Amino acid sequence: MGETLEAINAKLTILVDNTIMELIPNSDFIKRRSGPHHNFIAEHGFSALIETDDEKVLIDTGVTGIAMKHNLDLMGVKMKDIDVIVFSHGHNDHTGGLDKVKGKIIAHPDSFYERCLSPKPGVKFDLTSPKPNPKKHKIEYHTKPVKLAKGVMTTGEVPRVHKWEELPVFNIVKNGIVYKDSVKDDMGIVINTKKGLVVIQGCSHAGIINTVIAAKKVSGVDKVHCVIGGFHLIGPAEKKIDRTIGEFKKLNIDKVI
Repeated sequence: MGETLEAINAKLTILVDNTIMELIPNSDFIKRRSGPHHNFIAEHGFSALIETDDEKVLIDTGVTGIAMKHNLDLMGVKMKDIDVIVFSHGHNDHTGGLDKVKGKIIAHPDSFYERCLSPKPGVKFDLTSPKPNPKKHKIEYHTKPVKLAKGVMTTGEVPRVHKWEELPVFNIVKNGIVYKDSVKDDMGIVINTKKGLVVIQGCSHAGIINTVIAAKKVSGVDKVHCVIGGFHLIGPAEKKIDRTIGEFKKLNIDKVI
């Protein structure tokens, strides 16, 4: 973006994941919100909250928004407290809670087309996002990097430097025509901290290594402290795990979550 992303203090809370385990001990790096008075819940998909000194950024909503809203309520965070919402990509396990949010939303122009997962001929799983409500949602469509808050930005569309990271099992429908979907709307969210970049990915359809490379470029910061995802390295993609680990080591990343 032409300038280095400023370093900030920030807190990241994972609001939605497929499972929740409250009894695992804390570490110096990860603090779990636990205890009988909390009763956080999980659901399919992903959502996270970035809190800086002055702003709150919501990433994705999970598949229904129920877990996201429930967990935010337990944290004492109301939707009116959220400054901006960003969708990592337009699949419904990340955007399905659209009706539970309101306000400014950063999304890619492809986010609300009809989409599906087709792992083999004759098999189809719908991934289409719900449609925005103009009375509730102020959608800003971007393909380029966008600053979300002080020290926080998106990567924009991620260049596919490493083609081996792509998994061609998705379709997208535009003007009634079905196309193979490279999920070009898939993007990372980047926080610059005093220890280096924290790169967050919902699903890494663009490839997590490609996303880290893009994050370094758009932020102007070379040091990557932590990568958090959403990597899609199960099933057919498991054969990519060893190569991905090798690339992580080359990038000298401190922590992978």
